[in-house]
Amino acid sequence: KKIFAFFKLIRWFNLLITGASLLLFHHFVIAANMKVINLTPTLSFAGVLLLALSVVSIMAAGNVVNDYFDFAQDKKYKPNSTVLGKLISLDEAMYIVFALNALGIGLAFFLAWKVESLKLANVFLLTAILLWQYSATLKKYPLIGNLLIAGLCAFVFAIPVLFESQLLQPGFNPALKQIVMLNLQGYALFAFLTTLIREISKDVEDMEADVSTNHKTLPILIGFKATRFVVVMLVLLLCVAIGLLMYVFWNGGAKNHFWYAALFLQFPIFVNVLPLLVAERKLDFKVQSTIMKVVMVFGIATLPLFHYFSK
Repeated sequence: KKIFAFFKLIRWFNLLITGASLLLFHHFVIAANMKVINLTPTLSFAGVLLLALSVVSIMAAGNVVNDYFDFAQDKKYKPNSTVLGKLISLDEAMYIVFALNALGIGLAFFLAWKVESLKLANVFLLTAILLWQYSATLKKYPLIGNLLIAGLCAFVFAIPVLFESQLLQPGFNPALKQIVMLNLQGYALFAFLTTLIREISKDVEDMEADVSTNHKTLPILIGFKATRFVVVMLVLLLCVAIGLLMYVFWNGGAKNHFWYAALFLQFPIFVNVLPLLVAERKLDFKVQSTIMKVVMVFGIATLPLFHYFSK
């Protein structure tokens, strides 16, 4: 029971999505394109696995810290969903945070040393500090915490690029660099928008609890209806971005890419816009948050699928 409680506490499914995103991006975008011109990636497969473990360890620590600071609030408003104070004590939670951050930052320093760029480890140290600060203060303010989490999720795709020192060298194969950077920008934007929509939707779900603790999240500051409008605009922006990508696919003759994006990305997002326009309950935003998580999974699946579609 304690093991299951631990995995629930660290939000294992979110970590799985993050780790898979990094691994698949490195394998199917960076390594696959470097192989075409007979180059070997700086990080081996084992190195990329350790990099993914470092990222998810720090992210897991951030999730535990978040629940630690929300303990009193969750105990009152989400008594059935919290594991802290039941199977895992608050003291144990802090030991878990320390161990996970030590593992993540330690691995980051090791990998940074391996690629002869120790300053890269500072990114992981700063991330751990920001996640703590998010839980302690930043999430209490409108959009600041939401933008931070969305930005960190988008940054996951930049991490394997930073550790591939060849890509960052002046004069490196410009065609390859362009392919990698275009993919990086596209997936980072996708991760940023889907995460931002989820974060704001979760703030709507938590309005009652946040009011009791004097949080000033976006729904509390501007109200339910105005927040609903913001979420609708973000969803439409995501639809437009995917639509532009579909246009590129169609004109480029990538019909398999086009139909996958249409059926598994555009369709589930777009059909939810109408219900969202008339949403009146917290449950409607919980559904929105769940749909965004499903879309995230379909989006990450494009990394191997689009690679094989191009064969």
